[in-house]
Amino acid sequence: MATSNGWFAVRPSGTEDVYKFYAESLKSKEHLIQIQKEANAIIDSLLN
Repeated sequence: MATSNGWFAVRPSGTEDVYKFYAESLKSKEHLIQIQKEANAIIDSLLN
């Protein structure tokens, strides 16, 4: 998922029973933390 100020992506691992999570903010570390929190909420709602 991407916006003008950051993005995140999630994919299943090819070697482990986990999902890989990637995120980047183009603004600040605080903004990255917010992206991570919002992404976790979206992922939790999809998987649970």
